[in-house]
Amino acid sequence: MTGEGRRRLALQRMRWETQRMAPGEKVWRYRNTFAQGYLITRGPTPMKPREDWHTLQFGPWVVQCDSLLERQMTAEGNLGVLVLGQAFDDAGARGRDRIAAKLLRVLTGAVGHDDAVSAIALARSREALEEVISWLSGRYLVLISRGDTLDVYGDPIATRICYWHIGNGRVALASHSALLADLAGGLDVSRMRWVLRHPDYKSPAGKWLPGLITPHDGVGQLYANCRLEISATNEVTHRRFFPRADRVEQSEAEVFEVFREELRRQVRNWISVAPLTVLGLTAGGDSRAILEAGLVDLQRADAMAVTYHPFHMATKSTYEDYSAANRLAAAAGMRHLVLDVKPMSPDSQMASLYGTTFPTWQRYSALVSTMYGALPARAVTLFGVGGAIITGMIIDRSVKKLSAGLLARKYAHSKFADDPELHTEFERWMDFTEFTPARLRGYDFYDYFHWEHRMSKWGAVGYSEYDLATIPGPVLSSRRLLLAALSLPWEVRQAGDLYRSIRYENALAD
Repeated sequence: MTGEGRRRLALQRMRWETQRMAPGEKVWRYRNTFAQGYLITRGPTPMKPREDWHTLQFGPWVVQCDSLLERQMTAEGNLGVLVLGQAFDDAGARGRDRIAAKLLRVLTGAVGHDDAVSAIALARSREALEEVISWLSGRYLVLISRGDTLDVYGDPIATRICYWHIGNGRVALASHSALLADLAGGLDVSRMRWVLRHPDYKSPAGKWLPGLITPHDGVGQLYANCRLEISATNEVTHRRFFPRADRVEQSEAEVFEVFREELRRQVRNWISVAPLTVLGLTAGGDSRAILEAGLVDLQRADAMAVTYHPFHMATKSTYEDYSAANRLAAAAGMRHLVLDVKPMSPDSQMASLYGTTFPTWQRYSALVSTMYGALPARAVTLFGVGGAIITGMIIDRSVKKLSAGLLARKYAHSKFADDPELHTEFERWMDFTEFTPARLRGYDFYDYFHWEHRMSKWGAVGYSEYDLATIPGPVLSSRRLLLAALSLPWEVRQAGDLYRSIRYENALAD
């Protein structure tokens, strides 16, 4: 090939890569409100969130969902399974499109075909299904239909939000509380405002909602490690199903091997989701561990790294983080995209898109706006959110007795923690999630509070917002991964030995 031919081929490849990296503003042009969303009602409803959403009939339930939201549905007689989002089992990427069929086989094998409504059969089928669902990883919602009843399960760290509301005697489920508010003809937001406008609530890291409070009053939420049970008469019950066994402490050698292999598996799983893979990379331990564990697979996938920071509010740590991430990406042979996170203009198209989808409060609006304008839209973006479950975020564990007041202090590091109404809120949350030492089966309640409360509230909202711009990949959403870490003493986890074990293994391999 001549020099001119090589130049033209290079230009052609560059144009192709430019198209592949097109951001949301070029791909969706600010029309993808309630991205990756769903609305599920018992029976039909005249409300349609977007004209291009698909409609499915799932037993007595009508499911409307974004055409870009992955889904699997299968049924046999009056039994059905619907999986929304990305779910993985031990077969990894190869078995991703067969999860619903696998769960239906478990369901029909447990209840047969004639006794599905009996109490004994119901308990047997739930036990069998939950043993399988417990070890699914990814970002998903699993719905199990038994005639007129419905069970709903979220992914390990509740990154696929499920809100619910009872109106006019009927239950509706949705990915966004605003959809339920629209369906109900409007809902109050006084509880949310009480939190966000509380004079004693100070948080430099951003405010988030505690306990059972959601962006709209009268809207409930499914929490990590729990299920929703919806009866034929539209009664909603929230039950814990995990952990399923008592905590057993394991040796560091055993845990390190399981942890490393599971982290690699999750990176491979998420690479399979989209033609382009992006890794959110900082100087922090979570993203570096993902990079080092999945390095070979990331290189084979020609993945790129992205680092985002508000450079207009630059601090020393901002530049250190960016510089360290840049060196890591260069050392790994990965392209590195840097995003300057700027405030979202209130009169922009993005503000309209975001405000329609999240009308009551803004959590990560500046970041989502930046991602929408620069991050590849057709990519899966790997995030390490949830890593503090592994390393142990709550450092002061001197108080050993669980109480609502203690959880309030761990939630709000300000005078807000002393508010009696906040204590009542956490009492309600503990009761709703069956958050008791007996049900936690020997696991430290500090770890499970961070896992189940912070991830279901603070973490899940972030993923829901990222849906507007990309396909978020929560690499750490795996109970095998999390339980491996939690089987170690907290001091070992806090010291970062798990992450260092990945680096040490790589050094030995060299």
